[in-house]
Formats: sequence, structure tokens, C-alpha cells
Amino acid sequence: MSSSTSNESASKKGVLAGATLTVIEVTGGFISGSLSLLSSSFNTLMDFLASIIMFFAVRESSKPPDEVHMYGHEKVESIAAISEILLLFLTCSWVVYNAFLRIMTNQHTIEFFWVAFFTNFVSIAIDLFAYAKLKSSTKKQKSEAVEAGALHFLNDLLIAIIVIIGLVFYNFGVWIADSIAALCIVVYILFSGIRMLRISYATLIDAAPPGISEKVRNKILTVDGVKDCHYLRIRRAGQKNFVDAHVTLSGGMTLYQAHSITSTIEERILKILPNSDILIHTEPYSGKDIVTTIRAVASDVSEIRDIHGISVRTIDGKLFISYHIELDPKITIASAHEIADRLEQLLKGKLPNVSTIVSHLEPSSEISGIEYSHKSTAFLENEIQKISLSMPEIHSLHELEILVRDGKFNVTVHCEIDRSITLTRAHEIATKIEEKIRSIDYRVNQVSVHCEPQTRN
Repeated sequence: MSSSTSNESASKKGVLAGATLTVIEVTGGFISGSLSLLSSSFNTLMDFLASIIMFFAVRESSKPPDEVHMYGHEKVESIAAISEILLLFLTCSWVVYNAFLRIMTNQHTIEFFWVAFFTNFVSIAIDLFAYAKLKSSTKKQKSEAVEAGALHFLNDLLIAIIVIIGLVFYNFGVWIADSIAALCIVVYILFSGIRMLRISYATLIDAAPPGISEKVRNKILTVDGVKDCHYLRIRRAGQKNFVDAHVTLSGGMTLYQAHSITSTIEERILKILPNSDILIHTEPYSGKDIVTTIRAVASDVSEIRDIHGISVRTIDGKLFISYHIELDPKITIASAHEIADRLEQLLKGKLPNVSTIVSHLEPSSEISGIEYSHKSTAFLENEIQKISLSMPEIHSLHELEILVRDGKFNVTVHCEIDRSITLTRAHEIATKIEEKIRSIDYRVNQVSVHCEPQTRN
């Protein structure tokens, strides 16, 4: 038997139990004249109507998605649950009115005491049966409507016990006990109803369960190959959870590898949120994007005059970043350190999985590259581009940076080489490029060449 069929079967039994209870309690309440039993009978009548709503809601919500309702019909259950609770509150207002009326007028007569007493024992037996059936069904498959129905029968069970206590005290001469018991019933219904109302309302407005977003995000980040998780959205509708997430994966992965990782992500999410509809959007991780972000964040710190020599490495899914920042040479080391700390905090807020940031503090030159000579730097750039074209191992050259300090050129350049080249050969290529760049102009001082594997298309 499927979960939806089990819930529907439990709903049918709930309707049958509600109908039986309604007939017994309404009859017993009017014959005996007990207000607590009458309040219980009207509560049961509302439960019966609620059970009918629950039955149709469960059947409707179990329908598969269609062209109009692409996310399914699960929210019907939340609407039904709220309807059931509002019916309970309506009943409570009637009970409160009559309880206070009897207390004020001192009318506490119960005509047939034993009819009321026997009726309640029958109610307890039926309530126990219905509650057990509905509760066992919700353990197999969550259903807000069925849970609300189970809550109704639990309320009825406790109400019947309260009625019996009130009748016992009434029988020993405490005439007000019946009305007091009725008011106790109302208080209990209000507290339990408000709790269920909040749960159903949260579902209707797509509120994620408290703390679940952080659990899911942490679980996603434990998957090998995942660099970041963002735009995570979780909502619940009836028996189903809907999870959307964007994840950043290591660059250069094949489509098959990316699909395998998303499958692993889905499996881990399902361990936290069973019966979930999961959509994972994958994005490639790029070290160039990280460098661009670092430059953008640094530009927002007004005291930083320049940032260069940026290095980004990934070890065990964590980012290790280093760079050189140029500051006003007249400021104190304490002020410089505070500026560096501020930049580090900004970067940790922007970048995923940052483990370590190393800042090299330098005094800025009074002469900038722009002020020095456009012609000199342009000539140097052209010559470096020629070097890259003359070396077949180099696929592309990017992030060429020429800084001028005290009349000397400091060059930083990134180049892509074939992925199959060994580390030893890559080091030889980088050394050769450095030598060629230094030979261009006697003013070239420092040269930093960063070789990286060619990005796969």
C-alpha cells in the first residue's frame, strides 16, 4: 500500500469515527444537559466536518503535478488544516459563552448524570481507536491534514477525560465543576490549535523549517568537488519538500563528473529531508573569478592604493590567498595592519571556503605606472605578448600587470600551458619567460610568472 493510499484509508476511518462520535455525544449531551459534554459534542461535530475536509484534502493533495499545478497539490493540506482549526475556534467561542452564562446564572443542572458518564466512556474508546490509526499513518508519511485530524481526536480524548473529572466533582456536590471543565477544554483546544495553525501558515508562505537551511548547506559542502553553495532555497508543501541550490564545482570537470556530484548532493539532502524534490544548478569554479573579486573588494577600501601579486590556491576544497597591497608610506604599521585586517574580513564575507589570507604590506611609490610613461609600459606589454607567441607551449597569456616603482618595472603575468606538461617542465617554461622579459629592458626589476593548466572548453 502506498503512503498516499495509507493516508487516504486513515482519513476514511477518521470520517467514520467522527460520524459515530458526533451521533453519540450530541445525543448524550442534549439528553443529560451537561455543558461539558455538550461542548465536547459540538467540538466532535466540528471534528466530523473537519474529518470530511481532511479526507478530500488528502485525496486532492495526492494528485500528481499537472500543466496548471506544476508543483503538485500538496498545499491543499495546509489550507484544509487551517480550515479545521478555525472550525475548532468557532466551537470554543460557543462553549465559553455558555460556560460563563451558567456560572453567572447559577444554572448547573444535569438531568441524566449516568447517560453523560456512559457516553464519555464510549467516546474515549472511539477516540483512542481513531487517534492510533491516524497517528500510525503519519509516521509512515507526513501529512498536515491527517496530523490535524489526529490532533482533533487526541483533543477529543483529553476532553472526554476532563468531562468525566467534571462530572465526578459535580456528583459530589461541586455544581460549578461541569462549567469549569468546559472552560478547561477550551483553553486546551486554543493552545493546541494555535500550534498547528502556525505550522500550516508557515507552509503556505513557503517558510523553511528552522535551522534546516544551514544543515543542508553544510551537507552539500561536504561533497568532494563542491567549492561553494549559494542561492539555497527550501520550502515545504504538504508531504513534500522543495530544495533549489546553486553549487560551484571545480573547473575542468566533465559533464559526467558534474552529474555524479549532483547525484551525491541529492542523496545527502534526502537523508536530511526525505521525500524532497531537488533541483541543483551547477556553475564552474574559476580562479580568475576569485582574482577579479579580490581586486574589486580591494578597490572599495579607499586606503589601498594598489594590489598586486595575487595568488590563489585550492587545497582540500579550501582557498589559500596571498597578495601585496600598497599603502601610504607615511602611516604607522598599526594603521596598515588594521587596513589589511579590514580587507581580509571583507574577502572572507565575499569568497567561499577561505582558509588563509596572507597580506604583504608595502609602501606605495610616489610615481605610479600611469604617471611614469604610457609609451614605456605599452612597449613592454607588446614585447611580452611577442614572447608568448614565440613559445608554442604557451596557449594564452592574461592578467599582465606592469607596475613602476622608483623608475623600475615590476611585472606579473599569468599564462596557460598544456594540462599534460609536468611540473618540472612548467617551472622551466616560467623561468625562460622571466629571463626573456628581463632581457627586454634594463629597467625590468621583478618578474613573477604564474603558469596554470589550460582551461578545458
